[in-house]
Amino acid sequence: MKTHPLALATAILALCAGTALAATSDIASHTRADRFAPGKHQFYAWCANGQDRLVSQDGSSAEDARSKLAADGCRLTWQGRIRP
Repeated sequence: MKTHPLALATAILALCAGTALAATSDIASHTRADRFAPGKHQFYAWCANGQDRLVSQDGSSAEDARSKLAADGCRLTWQGRIRP
């Protein structure tokens, strides 16, 4: 039986795509869970004065931690939860 290179390449590509999709969805679900989990959350502060920096704050969720941070003139972007 003769194997066709195109069929073999298609099968390999399908296997790789399925593996990558499974890994990505697993990472996304952990990130989603971390956003609502209590603990120390890290944010990147984009500041108008050019003093951009990483900041962290404890909170019951990412939104709770964000509300506790006083970032005057800065826009906070959630980076993730810091695990002990």
